[in-house]
Amino acid sequence: MVSRRIRHVFTLALGLTPFLAYGQVRQIGAPKPSPHITIGDSVTVTATPSAVSFQLVAGGVALASNPIVVTTAWSGISLLSSVNVYAYFGSSTAALSGSSPIVNIPSSLISGKDATGIPTSFTPFSQAVPVAGASLQLYSLSSLLSLGGSHTDTLTLQIDLTTLPQLPAAVYTGVLYFQAQAF
Repeated sequence: MVSRRIRHVFTLALGLTPFLAYGQVRQIGAPKPSPHITIGDSVTVTATPSAVSFQLVAGGVALASNPIVVTTAWSGISLLSSVNVYAYFGSSTAALSGSSPIVNIPSSLISGKDATGIPTSFTPFSQAVPVAGASLQLYSLSSLLSLGGSHTDTLTLQIDLTTLPQLPAAVYTGVLYFQAQAF
């Protein structure tokens, strides 16, 4: 009997999409008071490391080589403020691509968890915001008064190929984006 090991390698590059927290309200008819007061808010997002890898398991589950540390910082003076942090892929059907001809791994087969955030157990990248079917909310904060602050998420990733057992051996790559929204 000949034993053959098929090697799958996945590299994930990280992209950052900080979102500055400025808003505009357009009123029709009589002016109404705005419930939000915002003075010079700003939001920044940093993520390290810039790449992670997986040793994919045909018909099984593989963990990322290391977690991704995502730090979100915001500043300014706001009443009724909210900060939301998301991780997402550009496409729900092709979060990762590789092989020849091209084979895609959908975002629903990639899951993340964060012990101090919203997904405390592995949750697929299948939420609707900010990219339909390819997103995962990491953190949410609402407060009556925010002078500024920061939060650090430690995102652990896994890829579950139990429903995609015939994935060809190849290098699969993709980009995971991070976005913070403040309002």
